[in-house]
Amino acid sequence: MDKSMSVEAPPENISEHKSVRVWDLPTRVFHWSLLILVAIVWISSEADGALFNIHIVSGIVILAMIVFRIIWGVIGSRHALFTDFVKGWTKVREYAKNLIMFQAPYYVGHNPVGGWMIIALLVTLTVASFSGLFISDDGYSGPLVETVSPWMSNVLGELHEGIAGLLGFLIGFHVLGVIGHGLMSGENLLRAMWNGNKSVPAGENISSIANVGWWRVALAVALSIAAIWRLLP
Repeated sequence: MDKSMSVEAPPENISEHKSVRVWDLPTRVFHWSLLILVAIVWISSEADGALFNIHIVSGIVILAMIVFRIIWGVIGSRHALFTDFVKGWTKVREYAKNLIMFQAPYYVGHNPVGGWMIIALLVTLTVASFSGLFISDDGYSGPLVETVSPWMSNVLGELHEGIAGLLGFLIGFHVLGVIGHGLMSGENLLRAMWNGNKSVPAGENISSIANVGWWRVALAVALSIAAIWRLLP
């Protein structure tokens, strides 16, 4: 097993641990900002009139953030990379089997199951946000509604409504996974995503992530804004 990615479950004695930086600032800002925006979108989904603009703008910002996360998954720091946490079916099955037996190995970044949960959330949010650009309902017309037929607009509208249920399920499952992981391992994932640090066994050859140049952040932000700017009329 690659020790740079996974180790045995940390021992109880905290004095035998060391703190390593796992999550970079852009990843953490993305995570918490997305959480806030999804809450705003959910609350404003039934708003009327000018207040519904909050729902529209929030959805477009979410779409831009997803573009940023895709780019950051290619040029970001070690554990933000898709290659670090998106594993093949064999590793996912092996991890899930060990998890059921309460013997799952400890991953410094996202574990194989958690990694695919991230992908599922990103895909679902992408479909929800993108489909909202094409619908027309209750006086609202999406910015791209004229690019599709009325029939297709209705189909995308139904998809937009239905995907919300799937998104709610995935978010709930994700929260339960975080809670369950904390109960089994004693690790506080929320705190780690807040301050970027995790406590790992001192004897393991696990190092903090290297600093990522801010030019990469600027590039990812610029490309995500340009993509949405190009998409919208």
